Amino acid sequence: MKRPTTGIYDAQSKPDYSEKLKRQLLLAGFFIALIVYVIGPGLLYASDSTGDRGVITVYGDYPVAEELGKGRFRDRETEKGLLIDYGLGKNTEEKALIEALHILSANVYGYSFSYRPGSTLMKTEEQFDIALKGQLRESSVEQMIGGVWGIVYRVKLVFRITPSAGRWMSAFRSNTLRSVEAEGTSDFYMGWEGRNDALREALRNLVLVAAKKRLHSKPILIEGDILLDGTPEFSVGAGRHYCKIRGYVNMTNVVTYD
Repeated sequence: MKRPTTGIYDAQSKPDYSEKLKRQLLLAGFFIALIVYVIGPGLLYASDSTGDRGVITVYGDYPVAEELGKGRFRDRETEKGLLIDYGLGKNTEEKALIEALHILSANVYGYSFSYRPGSTLMKTEEQFDIALKGQLRESSVEQMIGGVWGIVYRVKLVFRITPSAGRWMSAFRSNTLRSVEAEGTSDFYMGWEGRNDALREALRNLVLVAAKKRLHSKPILIEGDILLDGTPEFSVGAGRHYCKIRGYVNMTNVVTYD
């Protein structure tokens, strides 16, 4: 028996291609978003550092208005030594530039360090000495942009990697050295210069993280180099400065108890 054909039957039996196409587009968009989420950050970092453009981009900050007076940090300069000496700057712009140049130098030349853990048995205190291996100047920068960003003056530096600097940096980014992350803290009451302590502690912890991954016995002495990877992430919370960094640790001399 032949089924009658009506307008209602034709509308119900005809496949809805628009809904099918919509589902396919949503599925394709999901996979594209997943790919961008997984590999996107790596591609962005490569273009800013060691990719085709061969540049490194870093930032330096300093508050437009300081709430704490000068001289609060002077007594502690001789105790540990400042990684970033903001006192060399005459104004907010120069101090932000000093921080940015330090971070850029740490990304290009890196630090040399010496670490001795403390021992209760031997009655020795922990010792961590660190200093830049080289200092870049403003004339070495390809591009510099500065301006007020919220409550801070921010300086953006763009450095084009030279062949010699590229060879030095490639030695850290080898198959044997993997980047690691670490975090440091310091008291907020020390003001903006307290970021020095947070950065120093983060660098110390970076050495400890790398040592834990590679060494099988407790060290007596670790000497080597650190190459910073990008701009440190500074934040403030619960009355403390926080500094999160990523970098490469090359141990050139290790003495252990074994």
